[in-house]
Amino acid sequence: MKQIQLFPLLPILRAAFFGFFFVSYSQCVLADKVDDFIQSIQVATYDCPDDQFMPQVDQYLNARSVLPEQLIELKVHKAHWLICVGKNDEAQIILENLLADPVMDKSSQSYANVNYQLGFIFDIQEKPEKCDFYRKSEQLAKDKFSDVYLSSQLGLITVCGQNGDNVGVKLGRLFALLKLYSLQDDQKALAHIHNNVGILYSSIGQRSLAAEQYEKSYQIGLKVYEEKNQLNTLISLITAHSGSGDYEKAKLMIDELGKRNLKVNTPLSNSLFHFAESRQAYRTNDYESFRNSMRSWDVFLKQTSSQTMEMLYEWYAAALCLNDEDRVCVNEFLQKQNDTRSAMPASLSKHLYYIAFLVKANLFLGNVEAAQLSFDNYFSISLDKLKKQQASARILGVANLHNEIIGLESSLAESEEQRLQIILLVLISILGLIALGYLFWGRAYFRKLATDPLTGLSNEHSVLAKIKKVKAPIGDKVNALALFDVSNFTSVNAEYGYKAGELALKQVADCLKQVTREKDIVGRVAADQFIVCLVNIEDMVAKELFSRVQKALADVRFKVDSRKKVDVHSHMHVYRSVNSLSDVDDVLAEIRSVLRKA
Repeated sequence: MKQIQLFPLLPILRAAFFGFFFVSYSQCVLADKVDDFIQSIQVATYDCPDDQFMPQVDQYLNARSVLPEQLIELKVHKAHWLICVGKNDEAQIILENLLADPVMDKSSQSYANVNYQLGFIFDIQEKPEKCDFYRKSEQLAKDKFSDVYLSSQLGLITVCGQNGDNVGVKLGRLFALLKLYSLQDDQKALAHIHNNVGILYSSIGQRSLAAEQYEKSYQIGLKVYEEKNQLNTLISLITAHSGSGDYEKAKLMIDELGKRNLKVNTPLSNSLFHFAESRQAYRTNDYESFRNSMRSWDVFLKQTSSQTMEMLYEWYAAALCLNDEDRVCVNEFLQKQNDTRSAMPASLSKHLYYIAFLVKANLFLGNVEAAQLSFDNYFSISLDKLKKQQASARILGVANLHNEIIGLESSLAESEEQRLQIILLVLISILGLIALGYLFWGRAYFRKLATDPLTGLSNEHSVLAKIKKVKAPIGDKVNALALFDVSNFTSVNAEYGYKAGELALKQVADCLKQVTREKDIVGRVAADQFIVCLVNIEDMVAKELFSRVQKALADVRFKVDSRKKVDVHSHMHVYRSVNSLSDVDDVLAEIRSVLRKA
């Protein structure tokens, strides 16, 4: 009988124990290592993560052994980095997935951070949800996570407002925060707050004061911020100088941006640099530099995700087309602005430089009526800015008082305040004169462009533009138009001279003004042709009105050499439609073709 030898059980158990212990120990070591790494790369919400650590972040994100809580912290860090490099769409996807993650601890700093970062992205996108996220992150971070709490507070104060707060109250709150963080000597927080004070000054049109705050933020940030974050404030400083019309200082800061960007050199920083160059060239009418900087901007813009910047680029590209007199390109851009999906957002569509561009573009295309609408919009917004300038004098008094109390600004003596008030009064006076000038001379200029100088009626382009906007009639009514041709205009010119011909046309125009109604569209569409359009009218009434006009024209005559009376002969051609009159060009061409054959 063979003896069966049993494999020893004790060595197996011992090996299993040591194997389990080794795996557990390795996981603990890895977890501690990841924790140490996460701790070492942490930055405040108002700074930017360091690029050099991102490959390691990605490596841990792809590792199976990393704990779920650690994965969440790493993803929040990566989303923060993506925002800093301009990849907001990618960051938003990560953050929204985290928000829906059931593992997420809603009392953690990561959860507060996710809400703040989403608020920041929606702020950039100008979406109203931003305030909800700022408010939630503020509540989550209070008394726990100071950087998230401060950033959320600043977001709420600067772009949301609470309980109808005016700008003076907001500035007061910001200066109170400056006092608090100056006592703590928190340089990063101070730079962040000064930047937000600059934003508020910009919102009331005080670009020079905004520039002072951005300058302080930038100088403090040079000592404490990661390089990428320094550039954001520098861009704001350049914008403030440009907005105040100080293009010399703006150019100096653009040069500074170029030097700083040599070290950063990311798609976002390059895009911002070439945007700043493009704006400077556009504002100073340096179209050669404008064209060159636009080419570079286009290359880097495609590597970032910012809808606002893309729309700015489209506007600037259209401005180049206008300078090149490219009608097709300019028209394509204007057509896009009629589509809400591709039109400029509110923050850009109310920009005075943009509206001025619309005026020029529409004039270039001959759209006088559209140009006048844009001009009226320009005047209205300029007037609103003027009112803000007036109101800001009171606001600045509150702000300056806070400056003195907390001792964070360089001593504002009474003489300095008086100087500021004088500057404001002069500025307001100048803006008022400009506004009045635009109101009276600008509108008169547009009326002149739309008017036939001889007859005082709408000229061909203006009257046809009005007719093209006529909508389809309601019910059984029609849209009707009549073309009146002065048939003996040529013979009057030949026999009595061009002065007599002009007098004949004036008599016809005066007659049309007298017999048509105020709501009728009347204009001169050729040397010897006039048009009358009746909108949304009963067919029988239209016939009666046109008959009355024709009879009145039959009685038109004028004197030559104070003795001889000359009759004016005219023919009427009527067109009626149950549709809109957007095809008036074709209708007019057809009528004229019939006239030539007659």
